[in-house]
Amino acid sequence: MRIWLEKYFGFTQKEIRGLCVLIFLIGILLAFPAAHSRIKTPNEEKISVIDKKEIQEFLSSIQSSGSRDFDFPISEAVTLEYFEFNPNELSISEGTRLGLTERQVRMIQNYVAKGGSFSKKEDFKKIYAIGDEDYERLFPYISIPRVESNYSTPSEGFTQNSLKIERIETKERLAKLSIELNTTDSIALQSLRGIGPVFASRIIRFRDNLGGFHDVSQLLSVYGMDEERFLGIRDYVTVDTMLVKKININKAEYDQLRKHSLISSAQANAIVQYRAQHGNYVTINDLFKIALLDEDFLLKIVPYLTFSDD
Repeated sequence: MRIWLEKYFGFTQKEIRGLCVLIFLIGILLAFPAAHSRIKTPNEEKISVIDKKEIQEFLSSIQSSGSRDFDFPISEAVTLEYFEFNPNELSISEGTRLGLTERQVRMIQNYVAKGGSFSKKEDFKKIYAIGDEDYERLFPYISIPRVESNYSTPSEGFTQNSLKIERIETKERLAKLSIELNTTDSIALQSLRGIGPVFASRIIRFRDNLGGFHDVSQLLSVYGMDEERFLGIRDYVTVDTMLVKKININKAEYDQLRKHSLISSAQANAIVQYRAQHGNYVTINDLFKIALLDEDFLLKIVPYLTFSDD
């Protein structure tokens, strides 16, 4: 090969040796990945086997402990036992026999401990941890005893007559109850059914940020107020619209407007800028000319505005 290179390419002996060294190095580089792969593969397979074994042991420990708070399959060997149960008195052992997790049972127990109760079967679905599948599966076995209000002997607590008297007194008290929302305090609000200290504080805070209630229905905007609770207190509260704090739309500056709970920063800026360019507002119709203020917003805010130039 050396003679051939010298004859046809005119390489010197030194150039030929250099070429041989270069070819040798290229060969080593080409062979290295294959050799490295053969060396590394057994270790990787060993590590993979170990990892799989550890994962399998972890899953087995979860299944053997009966935990269902993880999204791993549960052994099919677990058998369910169905029997009538009262969710108001459900224990963890009873719940697990019915196929519920300990977490689900504790949520049911916490609901009852905080004053909640299951008065009918459908109430069982109030627990958000109870999915549709569990609800449908357990519905036929829910048994909630009917509360009897007819006590026959004094030793059992109340007589039937005493219960009737209590009901009459409650109705009379509610009939006399009338709370004016713009002047009341949180203590008075707690006399309303379903209104505790926290909820009473929310109502007072909402009223103060609003500048007063102009309609009883505004209670529905208080955080956490649902229709059922609202209907239970609607007939026992009133509002004096004369006590609503109003904003002079022609005098109010940006900072005053944006502090109102119904007015956003962008809306406050638009009101001030439009007034600076076009002059004072005369009626609510002038506010309709501002693109950022829609009809829904204006209907809510107009009870809190005056258009006086004084």
